[in-house]
Amino acid sequence: MANQPWWASAIQWAVWFALMSLVMAWLARSRHRPRLPNQQNVLVYPRSILVIGVVCAGFFLALALLCLLFPGETGSPLISLFFLGFSLLGIPLIAEYVRVRHQLEPGGLRYQTLLGKHGFLSWNDVARIRYSPGGKWFRIDGLTGEVIRVSAMLTSLPEFARAVLESVPPERIEVKTLPILMSTAAGSPPSIWV
Repeated sequence: MANQPWWASAIQWAVWFALMSLVMAWLARSRHRPRLPNQQNVLVYPRSILVIGVVCAGFFLALALLCLLFPGETGSPLISLFFLGFSLLGIPLIAEYVRVRHQLEPGGLRYQTLLGKHGFLSWNDVARIRYSPGGKWFRIDGLTGEVIRVSAMLTSLPEFARAVLESVPPERIEVKTLPILMSTAAGSPPSIWV
């Protein structure tokens, strides 16, 4: 690796960046797929999230098993455990795909979180809405303390943004979040890449 010319490393990083850009573009496009009319107000993760979760978990699980079965000169159970740990990174994606579901209803949002918390939040009971660029989600704080996170990866985000803009008083929407909601309502949700 030390004898490798500088341009070889630059090519490796360029290929990695190009591949990641393609995957992220695929993920972003998948949230825009046409939905059935009765599903327009349902916010769920697209199937691409499930695919990424299964591929991540499966790939690292396969590496863990291969390292355990064919240890080689430098293999050890510790390396298998290392890869097994990485395989667990796909589990939250699979769980999010299966569990998280929000539905726009007249007057509010019915929600179900990853950990099973569910309920209905009336738009009148929203204390504050803000967008987290780092988390890539809209955070809705309720007057009674509930916190709902609406991921930028969910489908039907334009419908969500329109409902918020129509029903939540503007003073309860963070100033920096208002243009993001307006852009999302117009069909251009926040980027999931950078």
